[in-house]
Amino acid sequence: MSQKKISVIMPCYNVSMFIDRCMESLEKQTIGIENLEIILINDASKDATLGKLLLWEMKYPENIIVLPLEQNIMQGAARNIAREYCTSEYIAYLDADDWILPNAFEKIYRVARQNNADIVNYLSRKTYVGPDEDDPTTKGNKPDRFVEIHNPQERLDFFMGDCPLLRGCWDKLFRRDFVEEHDLRFAEGVFDEESLFTTPAYMHFKKIYLLNEYLHRYYQNPISSTYNLMRDIKRRDDNARTWLATYKVMKADGSLDENHELAEWFFIINYFIRSIVFAVGRGIPYELEQVQEMQRNVLEFFPNYRQNKSLMSREIYREPLKLIDIPVDESNFKEYNAAWEEIVKTYPNGI
Repeated sequence: MSQKKISVIMPCYNVSMFIDRCMESLEKQTIGIENLEIILINDASKDATLGKLLLWEMKYPENIIVLPLEQNIMQGAARNIAREYCTSEYIAYLDADDWILPNAFEKIYRVARQNNADIVNYLSRKTYVGPDEDDPTTKGNKPDRFVEIHNPQERLDFFMGDCPLLRGCWDKLFRRDFVEEHDLRFAEGVFDEESLFTTPAYMHFKKIYLLNEYLHRYYQNPISSTYNLMRDIKRRDDNARTWLATYKVMKADGSLDENHELAEWFFIINYFIRSIVFAVGRGIPYELEQVQEMQRNVLEFFPNYRQNKSLMSREIYREPLKLIDIPVDESNFKEYNAAWEEIVKTYPNGI
């Protein structure tokens, strides 16, 4: 049996309302479903999801693998398990309530092979409607771009320039050998799991193709696990936990030293600023002890962060960065949180 072209990893939890729509988008791929290896992880769903997955596996037994889990382990761990089953040239990630356009994988695979790319990044459009009502426009307003990275300065210039990369995994195709070489894994047991996978990938890729087409549809499902977890105080700390784990990976694999300015930029923006903005913006701010710990971690890991020109030159970060160095205690914690509230009001679409 010849090697398939793309492994599609899809965690599934209580998605019986949406899974057929997503699977039909894979069935209609012009690359041919015979060239896909679809790995469906039923993450202990409590609805009819597993039954629907098994029907799809029966329909395409050579192309679909269903992994039924007895306990819910969340998306990160589910994706890590699925990776061990991948045999294709490339790996794509898809959420079960999303879908892709019919020619998506054919286009993405073609440019990946033509350019021997480690990563192909394409565009995603958020939608509140189904495929029948969807905006058919696909082309973005910028040309496609192929980028090769030869040294740390080129990597820094790429990310500090007109870089479209987000920290999600579902708008990208990854070369499987690249994923395995760097042992890219998702954070487990947290809701914001993807940065542990994508950030090390950004630190190591040599070739990336930026495909400027909206080939993925991100369905904003108000009953999805991610949507609801974003408002759960028990999940408030997940992003910070993921970024502490990401720091450890960057330190262990050498990318922290090799790309220090970029790693410092990634960590401070995501671990400190975005974690607090996320919490304050949802009305679940951190307690005093947590903020103090986050300040200590930043200053311990990156004591000279104010020498980072890439970080300090961005106006959007100037006010948040001031809040790293301010000693905070019971006497001024209320005013400290009020300062973050003003930042959230100033940037309602996030930082």
